[in-house]
Amino acid sequence: MSFQQVLPYLGGILSVGGLIFKMGEHAEKIHVISSTVEAQEKRIDINHNIINEIHNDLSILRNDISYMKSDIHEIKNRLN
Repeated sequence: MSFQQVLPYLGGILSVGGLIFKMGEHAEKIHVISSTVEAQEKRIDINHNIINEIHNDLSILRNDISYMKSDIHEIKNRLN
């Protein structure tokens, strides 16, 4: 085999090697992106938990205020 016959094979091997290298780089980028997505999902879960706690607190306050209104109404009726 002469140098001219080997040269196309060498070029093909280098091209395939470059493609494999680029695929590895993109796979690493995808891994980094997937970890940020997991972090955002965790943050969303934390936000949902905080919203649920606030909603529960508001429900409790709403019930307490309604009981206070009824008590005030009873006191007014007794005074009249």
